Amino acid sequence: MVRRIPGKLLPHRNLVQVIPYLGGGANGRSYGEPVAVKRAQINDEMKIKPDQYDAETTAPSTVFFERSEVPTIPAPESRVILWAGTVDERETHVESVKRHEHPRIGDLLEVKLS
Repeated sequence: MVRRIPGKLLPHRNLVQVIPYLGGGANGRSYGEPVAVKRAQINDEMKIKPDQYDAETTAPSTVFFERSEVPTIPAPESRVILWAGTVDERETHVESVKRHEHPRIGDLLEVKLS
């Protein structure tokens, strides 16, 4: 029997929304309906990325949540809303996804955002 990941490891409640990328074509990109993630761990970061002319502020983030929270694993280019419903709410894009499996606890997704 597979157990859920303990709540203290996924403390952020209803603060993440995933908008799945469906594909692109002549009319631009197509996205599905937003899916609210009930339990997650958000690791948010702000840093400066210097180049030869100027410096740009970037905000790479990582979000962890159970695979069962979303109908499909988010594809790269899917949109993610972090801190949904708060003053810090922002939208970002999926860069990569890792799936961590364990025989006795639920699958965990590690979603890197750019």
